[in-house]
Amino acid sequence: MATTNTGGNTSTNPGSDLGTSPYQDDVGSGSFGYVGKIPIEFIEFLIGTEIFTLFGDTMINEAFENAFRETSDAFSDAIILENLGGSYGYLTSDKYSETKFTYGKRILRVLRQNTTAEDSDGSAQYYWPCRKDSITPELHENPHSIYFENDPFDPTWHVNITGAVSIRPKNSSVEPTGKVYYMSYPRFGLGTESNELQTHNLGTLNGWHNLSLIGATDEDEIFHGVPNNARVAIYLGTALNLCSGYLSNHVQDDEDVELIQLFNSQVEWLAGKKAAEMKMLMEQYGIKND
Repeated sequence: MATTNTGGNTSTNPGSDLGTSPYQDDVGSGSFGYVGKIPIEFIEFLIGTEIFTLFGDTMINEAFENAFRETSDAFSDAIILENLGGSYGYLTSDKYSETKFTYGKRILRVLRQNTTAEDSDGSAQYYWPCRKDSITPELHENPHSIYFENDPFDPTWHVNITGAVSIRPKNSSVEPTGKVYYMSYPRFGLGTESNELQTHNLGTLNGWHNLSLIGATDEDEIFHGVPNNARVAIYLGTALNLCSGYLSNHVQDDEDVELIQLFNSQVEWLAGKKAAEMKMLMEQYGIKND
């Protein structure tokens, strides 16, 4: 269905009230098409046209960002890395040790490259997977500690006090050559033109700085890192965050009773649908445990 979008969330009504989907599918039925939707139209369908207009772009953007994090955090690092495909980021030592590199990012895999001297025959250098450090990092720096890290074939990594990644053992006195695979969480208004370390390019250069500006052909840009069939759960989470947020920020009075009742019914419906979607996803992908 054609839509008119002038940059806000005032797109042409794709259906009418909740239950009339512009995509002719039932949410949670298993027949729903996971890709190729206009995000803002689907959010309007899930919330219902009557209350959709109460929300502006900033609220919708934040609701989606939080829903993406809530849903993706349930998946293992391996699943996220697999679904990033070529969109993941990886950095060598000139970047991963930068101050606050980890801010707003999920670290998925860390590798350390051994030196020629560390290799058994001195002829090659290989990357070795690092395990996340669960001990006080300072102890790995202390040669008198039993936790002193000096095994290049069983390296560790941790986030240091500056917010950057540190890999141990060091290469002499400097950070070793390494690779850090990561995913940054989507944040509208932040694109690669302002920060090259973004997984989701949602800046103004491409005109994707609001969820309402994402078209059906651009939908992939907001979902890097999650399986296709996780998209419905994130949309449901977005709608649920909007409705729950409204309820928590408005005090019920005599004039609001009918509207509050409508929001309560929406929250109940959305929560049930989201729970059903997440149950299906967890059975398929498991909870993050690596």
